[in-house]
Amino acid sequence: MSLKRTQLVSDEWSVDRRLTELGLNRRDLLQAVDMAMAAAANATPFHPANSPGTFAYHEGTFALRNIFVRSDWLVDRYLQLEAIRNDRLRLRVIYSNVDIATNIEHGPKPRSRKGAGAARACQPLLFDNLPQFSPVPDEPYATYFLMVDSRGAAELTRPIVQDGTYSHYVERVFLRGPEDGEEFVDFEPDTDVDGDFEPTVMRKV
Repeated sequence: MSLKRTQLVSDEWSVDRRLTELGLNRRDLLQAVDMAMAAAANATPFHPANSPGTFAYHEGTFALRNIFVRSDWLVDRYLQLEAIRNDRLRLRVIYSNVDIATNIEHGPKPRSRKGAGAARACQPLLFDNLPQFSPVPDEPYATYFLMVDSRGAAELTRPIVQDGTYSHYVERVFLRGPEDGEEFVDFEPDTDVDGDFEPTVMRKV
């Protein structure tokens, strides 16, 4: 598998141009981010500890579909991943809560462990310890994640999934930094749910 340098898109003009190429736009993506963060803020101390992240994931997924699903974008549940899909551009977008977004020195990591579905959709990594490089995936659909942290910072990123986390990044498109967002509520690590799960099969007795 060949390697390529991670593509980082951060200045406003380049971001808007790249999003247009991907059939998306910054305004609508950030609307989905804001809806997810508002849902996270609905959690109270009486809710379970994972509620902020769970609420954000559910509302973020709904928002992506409610905003984008029309002629070009469809609801997608490939490999049990709750997403939207564009068949013309061969793209998939999934909502994800992460520890920190839009930090050049620190690649975003998911708040919940990613399962086999995400690893397969993003293609497993064959090389370790190459932070500035990524394999070129063979998956026919490019899988991007709308990654959002607790400060409201967000990026649209195409990661490689290995050992339950984002290990490397094919492309990172910065949407909004923390200085432009609003901190709503911190997500509890490792307690969020997402659409990528591995079902337990038990023998019926």
